Amino acid sequence: MIGHYDKSQVVLELRDKLEGRTQADLAAEIDCTPQYLSDVLSGRRDPGPKILDFLGLKVGYVRVEG
Repeated sequence: MIGHYDKSQVVLELRDKLEGRTQADLAAEIDCTPQYLSDVLSGRRDPGPKILDFLGLKVGYVRVEG
């Protein structure tokens, strides 16, 4: 998907992926630190490219001529 993503939806999807696992296990699979994952889950930080890629999301940029 290219375009806007809803941060609350990202958090919900991450929580689904956490079911039965630790944040450290999920962070290792994503290849990010457990603290960063915790910050995203709590809303203190925005999800970055690794988390978005893990969830199958992409953010694109569109050039606007004006």
